[in-house]
Amino acid sequence: MAIDRQSALSKALALREEESLDAATIAVAEQLSGKANLSLGEAVGILGNDQVAELAGFLFESMSYQQLAQICDATSYDLEQAREWTVDASQYCLAHEIALIGHMIERKRESLD
Repeated sequence: MAIDRQSALSKALALREEESLDAATIAVAEQLSGKANLSLGEAVGILGNDQVAELAGFLFESMSYQQLAQICDATSYDLEQAREWTVDASQYCLAHEIALIGHMIERKRESLD
């Protein structure tokens, strides 16, 4: 399932009390599950592998917005990192998307402050 970035971004921006990466995780999980008002714990559970959320955090911290803006697909993801984090290609790209949306949230919040 492809993530609708704009929809996830809008939802995440409404979660003002959450850190940007947590808000991104919740928004993406809500989109994947069709459920609303998830807690962070519930959102991580929906991702199907705790490593997805952990990897999203790593990518968020270690990569810039510009790096994350590059397309992640089955042919372009970092296979070595995926092995290290014990995720498959789709899980890696999901983590990549969450990290990207996290950066998008930060950028939007900074421009609003």
